[in-house]
Amino acid sequence: MRIIKLTMNAFMTYKDFTVVDFENMLDHGLYLISGPTGSGKTTLFDAITFALYGEASGSHRHVSYFRSDFADTKDETYVELTFELHQHIYTIKRSPTYYREGYKTPKNANAYLDDGEHMIEGVKEVNAKIKELLGVDVHQFKQIVMIAQGEFTKLIYASSEERERVLRHVFHSESLVVFENLLKEQVKTYKDQFLLSSQALSSRFSMLQLDSAFMEMHQQEFHPSYIQEATLENEKLHDQLQHYQTSYQNAKTSYDQFANLYYQKQQQNLQLSELQQITQQYQTLQNQEKMMASLKHDLDQVTAIKDHQSLLDQYQQIKLSYKQALNQKQKVHKQLETSQKQFEQLEREYQQLEKEKQQKDQLLLDIDNTKQSLEKYQQYHQLLQQYQNQYKQYQSMQNDYQNLQSRYEKLDNRIQRDQENVNRLPRLELELEQNEKNVKDINKKRVMIHELSQFYDEWKSLEDHHYDLSVNYQKKHQKYEDILVKYRHEDELFRRQQAGILASHLKENEPCPVCGSTHHPHLAQLETSVLSSHELENLSQQVEVLNQQQQEAYQEVFQQNEFVQQMKTRIEMLKKQLDIQEELSKEVFIRLLSDIVQVIDEQEKTYQTKYNDVIYLKKIQKNLKQDHLLLQQQNQYLQDMQNQIIDKEKQLSLLHQQYTQLQEEYHLSNEQDISVLLKQQQIQFQQLDQHIHDIENQYHQCQKDISVYTHQLETFSSQIDDLESKQQAYTQRYQAFIDQYFDSEEQFLDYQKRQQSIFNQEKDYQNYIIQKEALGKQKQLLEEKTKDYHMTDLSLEKQQLDALAQKRDETYTQYHETLHVYKQNQETLDQLDKDYHKNQDIFEKYTLYQDLYDYTSGKNPLRMSFERYVLSAYFEQILEFANIELLKMTQGRFALYRKKDVKGVKQQGLDLSVLDYETGMMRDIQSLSGGESFKAALSLALGLSSMIQNYAGGIELNTLFIDEGFGTLDHESIDQALSVLMDLKNDHKTIGIISHVDELKERIDTQIIVEKGQQGSSLHIERG
Repeated sequence: MRIIKLTMNAFMTYKDFTVVDFENMLDHGLYLISGPTGSGKTTLFDAITFALYGEASGSHRHVSYFRSDFADTKDETYVELTFELHQHIYTIKRSPTYYREGYKTPKNANAYLDDGEHMIEGVKEVNAKIKELLGVDVHQFKQIVMIAQGEFTKLIYASSEERERVLRHVFHSESLVVFENLLKEQVKTYKDQFLLSSQALSSRFSMLQLDSAFMEMHQQEFHPSYIQEATLENEKLHDQLQHYQTSYQNAKTSYDQFANLYYQKQQQNLQLSELQQITQQYQTLQNQEKMMASLKHDLDQVTAIKDHQSLLDQYQQIKLSYKQALNQKQKVHKQLETSQKQFEQLEREYQQLEKEKQQKDQLLLDIDNTKQSLEKYQQYHQLLQQYQNQYKQYQSMQNDYQNLQSRYEKLDNRIQRDQENVNRLPRLELELEQNEKNVKDINKKRVMIHELSQFYDEWKSLEDHHYDLSVNYQKKHQKYEDILVKYRHEDELFRRQQAGILASHLKENEPCPVCGSTHHPHLAQLETSVLSSHELENLSQQVEVLNQQQQEAYQEVFQQNEFVQQMKTRIEMLKKQLDIQEELSKEVFIRLLSDIVQVIDEQEKTYQTKYNDVIYLKKIQKNLKQDHLLLQQQNQYLQDMQNQIIDKEKQLSLLHQQYTQLQEEYHLSNEQDISVLLKQQQIQFQQLDQHIHDIENQYHQCQKDISVYTHQLETFSSQIDDLESKQQAYTQRYQAFIDQYFDSEEQFLDYQKRQQSIFNQEKDYQNYIIQKEALGKQKQLLEEKTKDYHMTDLSLEKQQLDALAQKRDETYTQYHETLHVYKQNQETLDQLDKDYHKNQDIFEKYTLYQDLYDYTSGKNPLRMSFERYVLSAYFEQILEFANIELLKMTQGRFALYRKKDVKGVKQQGLDLSVLDYETGMMRDIQSLSGGESFKAALSLALGLSSMIQNYAGGIELNTLFIDEGFGTLDHESIDQALSVLMDLKNDHKTIGIISHVDELKERIDTQIIVEKGQQGSSLHIERG
């Protein structure tokens, strides 16, 4: 990612619209952001991080602070960032949630991302797209790109636990913690299940209903053997159950036999009692016979009324219709008389309408004349308005013509001035080319000095190694000489021992097997301590091995001497090429490199100045062609505008002539007076027209009403005649019905009133008939069935039956209670067996998860959790990258290492120590000085940045920002730190530094100067 431009508005300390153009600083690669404390230097980093991720660069600033305290109510707070990624240009604009004075609700946060082809809107959508594009989240971005104020040494001084939290955010190892917690939850779950299961086994066993002595013996914690013992005890209960079953069967048989005889006698007694009761009920019904006959007569009367109800209804309807027709005829007759009187009045008004119609026609002519006068006035007013508008356009064209003529003259003057500057371009390009050649030559010389310095260091190292090899050879050679002397001595002793053995077997006057002499005056003597032949052979092999070792050591010394001579030759050649006469040393190299760097700085400054001039003149040269074209276009525009002005003058003259002629011809007055007159005439016309229309409508409507009422009167008269004949016919039928069924009309009307109450008694009559018939049949059947029965006293037999039933029930209860206990015990035992197997399955899972949790949570020989074990591997790779930079900054003195064995019981794996190569001792990280701590922190931050980029894979983040931290460094340390940063710059990285250190201001050419004012911060860019 390459940042091109940052735009801020009403953002934190920057009230005004502020633009930082990073495009012009990319050629320099390294720039400084300086300014007083609190001026808003870190705000630039906050703005970049907020634009990308919606957060601040550090951990101490919150999004709620992003709204500038100096901002006006109408000022919009936003940050816009333009950056290049994978050769694509992206622009992201983001605004936070903030409150404004005078508004109750806050302005919601929003974000937009434009890639030139598509626009993405929405905070969540943009956040997801940025994560996809950059390949890192905000925590990783801060570690790779933003080394924020207050967090620079956070990782270097952090405890093992704090360092774990930092690395967890960076490498997203939260899933491993989740995995560990899942194991912990599983352990707790299975432990709880096991305890509950064990308690359930004891509880279920206590539910057994067995002998009390047996249960007392098994009150302790449940044991699997209890199931088998309880099963045997329950079998004893089964044997007892068989005896109870036999007793119950005998008692039940005795009861059933006696109960059959008893219930036969009881049934006879019940039937005799029933007969007596039915006889009484039947006699009661016989007494109600007269009353029921009267009810039957009433029912017949109301039934006749019900059957002739249609006739009665029609009779009443005809009477009602006849009465209504008479009433309607009288009403219509009155309406007809009223309409005739109204018609006489309307007829007189209708005859006067002709005169009013003539007034209406005259008004219509007057309205047409008034409208024509109004149209002429509007035409005059329109021409006058056109004239005024055209005149304004004419004045505007005059002004535009003068402005364009002024710009034309300025452009012509600027083209002449730029052409004079462009004429200097060839000479500057030659000077720039020569300056570039000088810089390359000096850089080549610097590379050769660096190469010579490396050769010199290698030569010193080779000489030291040669000395070590020589010493090693001397030791091995001496060891070889010593063991060779020993071997020769032991070999001599062995030979003498062989002679002594031979001499011990010689006898005087017998020939020697060696020399043949028979006289032996000096016999060889046997040695007391002599090596065996095997031991002598081993000693001989040792001699050969040491001889081989000393020969190999000699060859190493010889080869090393060759290397030393070759390196010395190369050094002499480079010295000759560089024209170095003095003896080489570290001080000589430092002085030569310092001189070279000074010359390079001067040449680069000169080169940059000329380069900027050339770039500027080339831009001017490129723009000159466009300026010439623009000059021609403006000249053409001037001519066109002059012609347009002439045409406009002609149009004005014509319009003035037209509206003057209208005014003189019609003597036009005020438009308002004409409009008022027209409105009055139109109102008068409408009123007169409405009056004529109303009279005509009322006249014709009254005629229609008289015709309608006359027709209705005739119709009602005809209906009354018809209804009168029908009423006579239905009156005769009605009277005939009364005469047939009733003694008088009053009796009919009485029955008609009581009709519903009589019908309500019909059910009682029906029930009486049915009940009487049913009781008669039951009485006859019982009399036939009980003719041979007699009543029996069953009190003594009832006592005997109750005794037998009690004995049956007691044996039944005893048998079934025992059976229930036996079955319940058996079910409990079966369930106990199942529960015990489930309990064992749970216990196996519990122990399995407990072992896994112990191992992943750090209860293992390494004393490391699973997450820390993974993070320690990442940490090792981070330290590898960090040590590359730290060795450069400390000239090979310090290197960072992960402690692999920390005393105590706490977890380990992420503790940090530092190796001091000067003392060869491992030191605690806290023992570093301020400057050394800064170097270690910077290298660790750079190492973490490199590691994350490799970890993320394929991401392109070529920008680094460092906020503070250089104040603890001395002059040499600043050189070393800048050297590392310059190497990063040469790797196509852009590096921004916030610092108050004056030396950095002198060493870094490109600077963003931030200034603090009463109304917020402002900034400008300076280039050295």
